[in-house]
Amino acid sequence: MMARQRGFTLIEVLVGLTVAALALSAGFATLAFLSDRAEPVDTVSAVALRGATTRSLLIAWLSEARFQAYRRGPVFQGFDAEERGVSSDELNFPTRASTPLGVGTSIVRLFIDRDPQTPERGLVAELTERFSDEPRVVELVPEAGALEISYLMPIEGSLGEWISVWVDDRRLPKAIRLSLAATAPDTLPSLLRYPILVALETTR
Repeated sequence: MMARQRGFTLIEVLVGLTVAALALSAGFATLAFLSDRAEPVDTVSAVALRGATTRSLLIAWLSEARFQAYRRGPVFQGFDAEERGVSSDELNFPTRASTPLGVGTSIVRLFIDRDPQTPERGLVAELTERFSDEPRVVELVPEAGALEISYLMPIEGSLGEWISVWVDDRRLPKAIRLSLAATAPDTLPSLLRYPILVALETTR
């Protein structure tokens, strides 16, 4: 005789459904947790990437800095905040590095924009091909509240001396150092919390 097949009892069915429901609840809870965690991780990654990109961009622009543009005289000028009675330093320089203007030489003005009438804020670059042009404005670090710039002045027989303003009308500094401060603590991208130090070719 064939053995009689045994079916599930009502208790076994209820236990199975309860276990399945618990497993599904745990799975949905895990997915919700991972989804909640994914957004902060993506945000942190985007901020880190922006910091690395901005740092590389500033280094590229400064590495290709020139003393003058279009034979119109010296335009590499470093202004000190205390000397001018303003809150942050400013730097104007021509560069042969690639900029959004897509021209051979761009004139860059780096400064902190606090004007409530402009859409940009923080560290801003104004780019022009010629002084008479309308500048193209690029917001670089909106979290920046201050910019401090130092220039390494060549001194014969020594490594040089760091000064806060550059007014030499004959040459570039040996190096330039940019430091940013945030408007609020710990808001700057991590790679922009450290000074940007770039050596310059003084013969340009």
